[in-house]
Amino acid sequence: MKLLFKPFEKYSEQTLLLGGVLFTLIGAFGSYVFNVRFDGVFDFHVVANTLFYQALLDNLINVFCLILFLYSSTKYINKKTRLIDIVTTALVSRAPFYLLPFFNVNGVISETSEDLLQFVTSELSGNIPIFNLTIMMLFGIITILCLIWYVSLLFNGFKVASNAKGKVAIVLFVISILFAEILSKLLIFQIN
Repeated sequence: MKLLFKPFEKYSEQTLLLGGVLFTLIGAFGSYVFNVRFDGVFDFHVVANTLFYQALLDNLINVFCLILFLYSSTKYINKKTRLIDIVTTALVSRAPFYLLPFFNVNGVISETSEDLLQFVTSELSGNIPIFNLTIMMLFGIITILCLIWYVSLLFNGFKVASNAKGKVAIVLFVISILFAEILSKLLIFQIN
């Protein structure tokens, strides 16, 4: 369990940095191949077409925004916080999120979403194909689990990096990730 939720306590910053960079590249590649955009720190969207530079840039912007706000908060909590610890936290914590593009093999998630849109009206809602509904429900559950895992890793890395304890740390963490989400959305919209 420590490996999955608290790798920051177990591995050196070099190992975490190397793993985080590798995860980011795999995430960008998966986004490119399966037409997905991570167009925000917590956002995942299936799109018609994704270019590799867009996928990589999305991930780099998201990581940058996390580093910017988490590092500011951890420095407020503990002046001795090291930047490398926040960099590895931002890189490694996104690994669970990078699993999601691989569920869009052959466009199954995008096709299923489009098919379900035909049944939006109340008259047709009872006719939703069970296969489509099952795929979307399973994908929704997997997405929520990956998001929980992602935030858990992010918070554990934040705590380890800053030696944070108490309610102030939780409040600063929540504010940091909210600001990171807002800034990432703005930057990705402006640049891409």
